[in-house]
Amino acid sequence: MSEAAGRAETDRRLIERSLQDNVFRQQLLADPKAIIEREIGRQLPEDVRVVALEETADTIYLVLPSTSLVGEGGEIADRELEAVAGGDAGSTSTYSLCAISCDQNCMY
Repeated sequence: MSEAAGRAETDRRLIERSLQDNVFRQQLLADPKAIIEREIGRQLPEDVRVVALEETADTIYLVLPSTSLVGEGGEIADRELEAVAGGDAGSTSTYSLCAISCDQNCMY
């Protein structure tokens, strides 16, 4: 599985569980880094910041990838992608997770 696919799968599992388990959802909102570390079974780098947001009826979050030059050649290094996808935790990355709670009228 590619790094991007691993990240997407981790996001999907966390969001799905947060929709089924309100206690887990509240824990994820309160301390997302600790919960993600527990779920992936390894520590993220100390300087990685994890943010979990909950959408409301009147607020939608759009998370855009960074445009900063990261790693060599302006691309994210495999080690950095691995860190957020559950791989090597020895690199610097940013991990954000949007915990979506859409109703049936939501456009998403």
